[in-house]
Amino acid sequence: MLSDLANAFSFLTVLPVAWLKPKGDRAPGYAFSFFPFVGLMIGLLASLVAAIRFLPPDLTAFLTLAVWVVLSGGLHLDGFADSCDGLLATVGPERRLEIMKDPRAGSWAVIGVVLLLLGKWVTIGHVAFPMLLLPPIAGRWAMTLAVALFPNARPGGIGAYFRNRLGRAQLIIATVIPLAAALALGWRGVVALAASFVVMLLFGRWASKRLGGGLTGDTYGAICELVELVCLILLV
Repeated sequence: MLSDLANAFSFLTVLPVAWLKPKGDRAPGYAFSFFPFVGLMIGLLASLVAAIRFLPPDLTAFLTLAVWVVLSGGLHLDGFADSCDGLLATVGPERRLEIMKDPRAGSWAVIGVVLLLLGKWVTIGHVAFPMLLLPPIAGRWAMTLAVALFPNARPGGIGAYFRNRLGRAQLIIATVIPLAAALALGWRGVVALAASFVVMLLFGRWASKRLGGGLTGDTYGAICELVELVCLILLV
């Protein structure tokens, strides 16, 4: 279990957790049980910054967003950018997959990331603790569901690697924290969590069709980012 927790933190954050990991390898799919817990920790750290009261609200919101992005290493943001370039291109599925592997950022990536970050910056300042905990939790929960529900667009991609040993038990465990958080926050939390599932499902189906019948690691990151934004909007 400790190894799975360390794997989740090392993959989803820049936090130094190698010392937590015991000797011996575990299948990466087990780590999905702790993805929402990682989101909870990110939410707690971001909330500490959001609690700053001696700075202008817009600056506090900016710093909160900066900490949020840095903690995740920009991982999901990079996936969102690549997804914008590939999914919005007017080409065939195979070419879209090639575009998403290209490290260079196109116009759609720049436009998408700017709009996403602007949306988060505007909304973060209007979402106080403990509501601010839910978006990062829901984003990583939605990502876990997407990996389980949709096939891989690339058989040898990162999604295929992390799906190894992702089963029903991991999905149930991963749902405990999001469900508890949503219920604790009342009807707005429940609505936001339900919307997270809908966003994951709709975007996943659309992206899967655009990529010829599957998702990639980039699209999982895009799902996380979109769910976070939708949650923030609904919690304002």
